[in-house]
Amino acid sequence: MAELILKHKLKLAEIKGVRVSSAGLSATDGTKISQNSALALKQLGIKSSAFRSKFLTPEMCKKADLIICMTAMHKAVLAEYKNAYTVSEITGLGDIIDPYGKDLMTYVRTSHALLDACDIILEKLISD
Repeated sequence: MAELILKHKLKLAEIKGVRVSSAGLSATDGTKISQNSALALKQLGIKSSAFRSKFLTPEMCKKADLIICMTAMHKAVLAEYKNAYTVSEITGLGDIIDPYGKDLMTYVRTSHALLDACDIILEKLISD
C-alpha cells in the first residue's frame, strides 16, 4: 500500500523524477495485492490491480537512494545499508505495522497511517 499511496500523492503533486518501489523481507515475487489492501486502497481512490509483490534483494538496496523501513525491526535487518531509515525517523509518526492477515478495518487504519506518512515525505521532497 505504501508504494501505491506515495506514487498517487506524487502524481497529484505533479512531481516527476522520483522512482518509488516497494519490496518485502518476506514477500513472494509476483503475488497480487491482498484483498484487504485492495479494498483499503479503493476507499482512497487508488487502483491496485496491476501491483505485484517483490522480494527485497541486496541489489535493490545498493541501487536505492533511500530505503524507508516501516518498522525499527525491518531497519535492524538492513543495518548494513546506510541509506535505510525507518518511517518514524523520517516522519516522527512511529512505526507502521504490517496488517497482513488482519481484518479490513486494520488495513484501513494502516492505509490512513501511510497517508499521513506519505504527506510528510512529500513535504520533505518539496522542501529539499
